[in-house]
Amino acid sequence: MSQQFRRAASVACGAGLLLGLTACSSGAAQPSAAPAAPSGSVAASSAAAAPAPAADTDGLPNGTKLNAMLLPAAAIPHQLKLDPSGTRSTADGFNPPSSPSAVPAAKACDMLNGSAWVNVAGIGSASFAQNDYTDEAQDMFAQELDAYRGSDAKAVMAALKQALTSCHSFTTVQNGQKFPVTVVLKSLPGVGDEALQAVLTSPDWAGGSTMVAARVGSVVVTTFDNDQKSTGTAGVALTKALVKNVTAAH
Repeated sequence: MSQQFRRAASVACGAGLLLGLTACSSGAAQPSAAPAAPSGSVAASSAAAAPAPAADTDGLPNGTKLNAMLLPAAAIPHQLKLDPSGTRSTADGFNPPSSPSAVPAAKACDMLNGSAWVNVAGIGSASFAQNDYTDEAQDMFAQELDAYRGSDAKAVMAALKQALTSCHSFTTVQNGQKFPVTVVLKSLPGVGDEALQAVLTSPDWAGGSTMVAARVGSVVVTTFDNDQKSTGTAGVALTKALVKNVTAAH
């Protein structure tokens, strides 16, 4: 489930406002007809996807295996608690193949400000597992693993980098108010096969968000760390630990 976040706005904006777009609702990463899709497009906490031909998913981990690679609760900052509504996977099945669906430029930047930001790539995964940890202030650490067919994982990383580069400075509209957002992007050498980090901030927000994407073979790791007091950089260390889990499982 892609979450929305409450950040304290500046004095000029008054009280805290809900910021962030429900990125998964666009269905960018999975068609609506698919039996299971990441980040909130299924109602159950775990949904079994339709079996796929062996040649299509040969060597790919299913949702159950990906779920076992996610960081356990003991590894997450103690003030954050597991959100059952944000816990999903394709279980023992796989999503059917789907054609890439480009995300309109007008929507791409807003989609980055949410836990389902991998959807901005517009490429459906064969399987996935995810969960979200939150607190009452709507601080959050969200982690997601997506396994892709063929060379799709590389294409996803390229698409995410392109989107983050294009959205280095944009304006998001929430509750009728405009907020200027800045994205600072950099690579993360030595993390998986390739990795990138992006930090989202605004002068009208308290804190900010740090997003990390890393590829380990055909698996793309994405995390979203939203923090009211900092920019969520603790998520980088957590992501590195998650990448080690995925690498060890390979």
